[in-house]
Amino acid sequence: MLKQPNSAGIWYFGPYRFDGEGQLSLGGSSIPLSPLQRRLLLSLLSHAGQVVNKDTLLQEVWGHTSVSDVNLARAMHGLRRVLGRGPLGSGVIRTVYGSGYCFDLAVSQHQPQPRFQEAEAPPVTFPTGQALSHFIEGLVQVRYRAPLALPLAAQHFRSCLEGNPGFAPAQLQLAITLMTHYRWGLSPASAIETEVEQQLAQVEAGGQMAQEIHAVRVEALSLLAWQPDQVEERYGTWLPEQLGNGAPLHSWVWHLMATGRAAQALALLDPQLKADIPCGWMLAGLAELLLDRSVAAIARLRHPLQLDQSLGGPRLLLALALAQAGQDEAALRELEQCPQLEAPTRALHSLVLALCEQRQQAGVQLEAALAAGSPDLPMASLWGLVSLTLGEESRAFQILEQAVTSRCGLAPLVLYWPGLAAYGDSTAVQTFRSRMRPFQLVQSRPAAPSPNPAPQG
Repeated sequence: MLKQPNSAGIWYFGPYRFDGEGQLSLGGSSIPLSPLQRRLLLSLLSHAGQVVNKDTLLQEVWGHTSVSDVNLARAMHGLRRVLGRGPLGSGVIRTVYGSGYCFDLAVSQHQPQPRFQEAEAPPVTFPTGQALSHFIEGLVQVRYRAPLALPLAAQHFRSCLEGNPGFAPAQLQLAITLMTHYRWGLSPASAIETEVEQQLAQVEAGGQMAQEIHAVRVEALSLLAWQPDQVEERYGTWLPEQLGNGAPLHSWVWHLMATGRAAQALALLDPQLKADIPCGWMLAGLAELLLDRSVAAIARLRHPLQLDQSLGGPRLLLALALAQAGQDEAALRELEQCPQLEAPTRALHSLVLALCEQRQQAGVQLEAALAAGSPDLPMASLWGLVSLTLGEESRAFQILEQAVTSRCGLAPLVLYWPGLAAYGDSTAVQTFRSRMRPFQLVQSRPAAPSPNPAPQG
């Protein structure tokens, strides 16, 4: 008799979601599994982090023990192939020879929310005064567009949700803030992908903020899960035309820049840039940098700083643009005015120093970052560029490999950074380009028809 583990609730591992009905999804897209693969995955998730012996698997998956080792191995191989197509790879299922198998990834299980009758609308929750204060303070921190303000913003959104767990704006803002911190290369994908998926799934379950959800799904699937082709297949034929100005459209802009289409990104950004609003100018400046137009990038990045001198992100990118344009003194002056130069963002600071021929100081900072011994080096992609600029090929190879392994949020942008061409014959760069192939596939073929057509009405 089949003795399956408890399947109630929803399982999250990495960017994946696996529900009690056996449906596996990645970034909102369903991943087909056979009934056998569903039972096998459920058994492994139920014992995550533990070695599951053959007898347990046979009882929980087949319901009897008269299954050959060959059939068990074939079933495990099939499940590994499914996971191998995604961002985690097939290595999350580890064979422990002579003992069994182990699912080597943190897994969380959450009970499903009560379902409402189809005719009923989900209840609208409004935060208490204290929760609302946390929400507003989180928005204030996000507004500064400074990398180091983002963890504090995320904590405020979490505090808001502690008292009002169904407040969709806070759930969405938390997912966006975590993604933004990741895009700066300051957290590894593994540190946020489960929480991002949980927040998005809860907002979706409430049937709210559809446009915003689609936009964040684009970023999560393309930039976090490194599945840009799935974004094109699911959204490319209809979503860009539906996204309004502001944050939703910016999500698509990030996807375009990460896949080498900065010119298309600018075409979407330009009509919505406003002279009296800082929003969007930093993205436009970054797109100009990727197009190797430093003078234009400088002009665009100066604009938001004329409106608000406290913006940290644009100033960091302005220093890089000035260094890239050969305006070393101006670049160093911008660094001096930027307060966000603590350890997490030191890589961008060091890259500017290296480009400005301050090689010794950049080298000292590189050594300090590596000496910290972090298994997930913040901004690893930029540290790889620093190593290349300093002529340290072997170290660059190791750091860029680490950037790919941890799915550094900056890696797709570094792939298209014009300065990388100067090191084209480098083994480190050639290997990096090869490993970043997912972000090069989108450009070589047109988008396929969407299997999820635009919602009507």
